[in-house]
Amino acid sequence: MTVVQLPTLATYPIPPGRGRWRLTLHPRQFTTTAPPVLAQLDGARGRRLDQQLNGSASFTFTMDGRSPDAAMVTELATDVVAWRWSEVTGKDVPCFRGIVAQSEDQLDDSHVVTFTAHDYLAMLGRRYVTNTRAWTNTDQDNIANGLLSAALNVVGTPGTPSFTPGCYLPLQANWFSPDGSPRAVSGQLRDRTYAGSTEIGKAIDDLAHVINGFDYDVIPGMHPAVSPNRPYDWLRLFYPQQGVTRTDPLEYGSTIATVTRSVNSVDYANFIRVLGNNASSDPNAAQVYSEKWNGDANNVGVTPVGLWMDAENAADVSVGTTLDQQASGWLNQQGVLIPSYSLGLRPGTYYDRLFTMGDTVPIVIQSGRLAVNTNLRIVGISYDIGDDGDENVSITVGRSPTSLANMLAGTAADVDALARR
Repeated sequence: MTVVQLPTLATYPIPPGRGRWRLTLHPRQFTTTAPPVLAQLDGARGRRLDQQLNGSASFTFTMDGRSPDAAMVTELATDVVAWRWSEVTGKDVPCFRGIVAQSEDQLDDSHVVTFTAHDYLAMLGRRYVTNTRAWTNTDQDNIANGLLSAALNVVGTPGTPSFTPGCYLPLQANWFSPDGSPRAVSGQLRDRTYAGSTEIGKAIDDLAHVINGFDYDVIPGMHPAVSPNRPYDWLRLFYPQQGVTRTDPLEYGSTIATVTRSVNSVDYANFIRVLGNNASSDPNAAQVYSEKWNGDANNVGVTPVGLWMDAENAADVSVGTTLDQQASGWLNQQGVLIPSYSLGLRPGTYYDRLFTMGDTVPIVIQSGRLAVNTNLRIVGISYDIGDDGDENVSITVGRSPTSLANMLAGTAADVDALARR
């Protein structure tokens, strides 16, 4: 993994009369033309941005429901862009763009409305394959790009109306190295077939999580990393992974103000069984499956943890080598018991380019039973933006915490895949 030093911090103070963050409202775009600014939402309060590795980002905020700006926010038809002032470049950097997808109005003596926006990566979870898509001996980058193309160009069965421009999403796939520099295709060749009703977002995520897969995210087209600025966001595919190794430590009592450490056996398995599709309606037909395990599954004399089994469904997969890749990918992810740390940074610690998603950073925590001095990977970043315009930044390092929503989503995907048999 590439090792980098921290950038030199050039001080560009926040301009007078404004906070560090600002929020702009835009109409949804259904062409390659950049959308205009409808309003700057200076009245937004309770703002929070949550980002996660290989997952969609969300932005929540509240407004006075009786304000003219609130009346301009239209669910499903408007985007919000969250801009953060960069001390390094002296410019506003767009950290998020997403569709306003949820709202909640609360009325008593006042009228408060809470809005939630999700980035365009989340929209891939609402796009499905409508006609079977198949690739043989094809680079995984090109398969992911083909899946994205299916999401942007929805073609139904014969006789159905055209869904253009309604199916347009401002996304374009591009390939990147861990440090964010451009690269050629990965060289990892795959065979994949996706039947109708396959969720495109999950298909890309499954492809990413095999051995020698990739990491991915979506970055706003106005971001300086997208050069020149584009009217569409980039679906970035990082190979072999996203992020570099940083050398400056984050230490509890210094740059870290609060620590929450979680260890969950649900996140651990040293034996994985992945069940595929045997392409038979006969309930007595032999199963198609792959099993992978670590040496500590039955080596209690050396590593006394015993056997911890987990099973996954891959009901869209009928090829044995693909099942093996998925089983190895799951084992690679779950086969090491890695704690999850939520670290609240002290105010003023974080600045633009201090670290990015996927970076590996030295973490030092000395307190009671915790004697932590190790390198852990950033898998989540959250910004709580105060009404005074400042912020509290927290990061999740180690393993992404398991949530009920993720477990339910995985179950629903399994059920949908089984229904397509």
